[in-house]
Amino acid sequence: MMNDKCEVLENKLVAPGHFVLTFRSKKIAGSAKPGQFVQIQCGDSSAFDPLLARPFSFFTSRGSEFSILYHVVGKGTGRMSHLRKKDKVSVLGPLGNGFGVGSELGARSSELMVLVGGGVGIPPLYHLAETVLKNKKMKKGNIHVFLGARNKSLLLCEKDFKNLGVSLSVATDDGSRGFKGFVTSLLISFLRPPTSDLRACIYTCGPTPMLKAVSRVSGEFLTPCEVAVEVPMACGFGACLGCAIKVKNQKSVVSSQKSAGKMPNSDYRLPITNSLDYRFAIACTEGPVFQGSDILWD
Repeated sequence: MMNDKCEVLENKLVAPGHFVLTFRSKKIAGSAKPGQFVQIQCGDSSAFDPLLARPFSFFTSRGSEFSILYHVVGKGTGRMSHLRKKDKVSVLGPLGNGFGVGSELGARSSELMVLVGGGVGIPPLYHLAETVLKNKKMKKGNIHVFLGARNKSLLLCEKDFKNLGVSLSVATDDGSRGFKGFVTSLLISFLRPPTSDLRACIYTCGPTPMLKAVSRVSGEFLTPCEVAVEVPMACGFGACLGCAIKVKNQKSVVSSQKSAGKMPNSDYRLPITNSLDYRFAIACTEGPVFQGSDILWD
């Protein structure tokens, strides 16, 4: 985690109310991982308005440059939309854990990578796809992308994914582009037939209702799913505890597995002392990426 005064290289309008903001910072760009995020100070540091920084996931990180894709929704992002080339902005990052690609739970070359995104949750999935291809951890033909939006004007990163050469399917609520309906319908159609002997792993980010639906689908098809949650984050490093989400209490999960004879005594762990079936995880430090099966959706 580094705090850097980053130089603005470009602030480009890419869709109605949506901008790609590119910075120069070798320190931040060089250590960014897909799924991680930065906290950007939107206002003048002398005015403290707005006071709190805003969280944004990485869209790209290349060499000494990185970018984010943001939607103008209030005072902070409104101020950001007026940033110009050579402006200097205070940025804290990289923050969070990122996707588990390359780990025991992450995708391997023998797997299908299934990316499901909506709205400003799409950029970290592009960062993920671009990174695994660059690092040769996945073949283009094994990456399947499903993007959703209300209409075609709000469909983000479509051209970017096409330029990667991966499999791409899109859905819009009004049918103005691609399938008419929710992106989860495309996901179900993809998972239903056994299209390959390779094991699929889902990575998703977007609006909470979509994440909840994707997690449900992944459970129905017994498919691993990593979820990058979108929640307000005031500090980005666990100090304010304002980004807590409800997750399964691993003590309860492990205890039930032991009782059912699914886990040997030597593997029994009690990481949490309370007896409830849930606990609250801090999304900015324990996440923002969680196993979909661990999240308790209200």
